[in-house]
Amino acid sequence: MKRAFTLIELLVVMAIMGLLGTVSIGGYRAMQRGMEERGVMQNVNEFMKVAYQRAQIDRAPVAVYFWNETLREETDTETLIVVGKAVAVRRAGRISGVTGSYLRDEFGDLRYSRLTLDEDEDEDREGGTSEDGIYLYQINGAADGAERKRSIISQSTQAKPVSQELALGQGSVEIDAYAYELLDRNGVTWAVGDGYGFEFAEIQLPKNFIFGTSYRTDTASPVQEVQKSLFTPGQVSAGSGATAGSGSSGRTIQVCALRPNASGEIAAQPVDTSDDPSR
Repeated sequence: MKRAFTLIELLVVMAIMGLLGTVSIGGYRAMQRGMEERGVMQNVNEFMKVAYQRAQIDRAPVAVYFWNETLREETDTETLIVVGKAVAVRRAGRISGVTGSYLRDEFGDLRYSRLTLDEDEDEDREGGTSEDGIYLYQINGAADGAERKRSIISQSTQAKPVSQELALGQGSVEIDAYAYELLDRNGVTWAVGDGYGFEFAEIQLPKNFIFGTSYRTDTASPVQEVQKSLFTPGQVSAGSGATAGSGSSGRTIQVCALRPNASGEIAAQPVDTSDDPSR
């Protein structure tokens, strides 16, 4: 005669299966979180390495700006979304003249411009027009802090005559110097001698991964500058930005994840600090 399972035995088996299931789910989530964090840090490290190598190859300073941006505030029905963003900007030259809405570099060439046309030809161009702007960054060194000082300029350059004195008192001659047309100063004051550049690489972290340890939750002021790093040929500056977290310098940036803490509140939990790209 076969002996049947008792109710207690069935309950014990079910409890063991439930415990194993809970452990398996917890282990899977921990593994998934670890893979996501490693992927984020790999992308950040590659981004920093590209910026550093570009400075060494081009023999020109490269500034990297890090900031966090609140995309959605936390409400009763929606969760908080904050993302870390960064751009790498290569210095292209220095401003030699400011005339009205034009920034001139008389020592520059046609940098980062699709076309250079006369005003009569502008109507026939295909694609964007002079109203299609791009960011022009002001780069004056690491001491400027983390703020991304940038204006919007036209994607086409325009030739502006510049008077040049000839040697040995032979008078002067006017030559064409290419000028960038300001479409929106964006609160930036441009002056002769200012370094300028254009972004060539950018990165955005997955939602609720941020640079540094602090973040904003209000959309009235959704952008929080974190750090500026300046890579120069042959060396890396100390950078700036105390909000980047412990262990941070111009060579590295700390990454955190916004997750519930033991009290259930959203808090910045350290993930890792990026590698030094110069090593």
